[in-house]
Amino acid sequence: MSLDERFRSEKAKWDEISKRQAQEVEIFPSGMDFHEFARQDAEFPGVSEFLGDLRGARVLELGCGAGVMAVLLAKAGAHVTAFDLSSESVRLTRHRASLNHVELEPLVSAGEFLPFASESFDVIIGKSILHHLVIEIGRRDLYRVLRKGGKAVFVEPLGMNPILTFARKYIPYPHKAVVGVDRPLTYDDMRAWNTEASEWQAQEIQFLSMLERAFGWDTRFEFLRKTDRFLLKNVPFLRRFCRYAVILSKK
Repeated sequence: MSLDERFRSEKAKWDEISKRQAQEVEIFPSGMDFHEFARQDAEFPGVSEFLGDLRGARVLELGCGAGVMAVLLAKAGAHVTAFDLSSESVRLTRHRASLNHVELEPLVSAGEFLPFASESFDVIIGKSILHHLVIEIGRRDLYRVLRKGGKAVFVEPLGMNPILTFARKYIPYPHKAVVGVDRPLTYDDMRAWNTEASEWQAQEIQFLSMLERAFGWDTRFEFLRKTDRFLLKNVPFLRRFCRYAVILSKK
């Protein structure tokens, strides 16, 4: 598949998803910002602490989708630029920002070619975006636009569990997205994305607790989460079979 074909396929997919999401755009409580969200969300362990105070920081979000994280980052005091390949996603992000009375800069762009000057941002962040991009192209710009000493955070699906791969392709579950050109990451992929980082680390999350996803976004099985913490600490081999990895890096 050519790059243009990939772009058309992903744009059509996320345009349709964003049109559906536009029916339910929430106004966040006054005390809810990115830090509060990250502390509560099991998919962002340690992220708030890693990023620190975001007030006045120039933040770029790759693949803003429905605009939830972009708005929460703006509520934390960051100067947010957010982009997506989908024009409907950008429109929804702009609408969500307006409803929540925050300012940000949403625009349409491909993640492989970032239309920003070098060292434009203090922080780059993305949720489930790298696995949609062509590594050999996208990694060229990722660290180019990040200032020296800047930080990057990505929460990405892992693709090393054959049972999970089968479920993603064939088993229905609530709010499941249509599989497009995306390819969940391997350890080699994570190393490739971070070739220009001065330091980076990945924390695998959701081994047994990935079963929560089968019951919907808001499901929590605390026993499975506690069991995960024990197993992933004491049996490192199991980490590769997790659902997600949280990637923290510095330039």
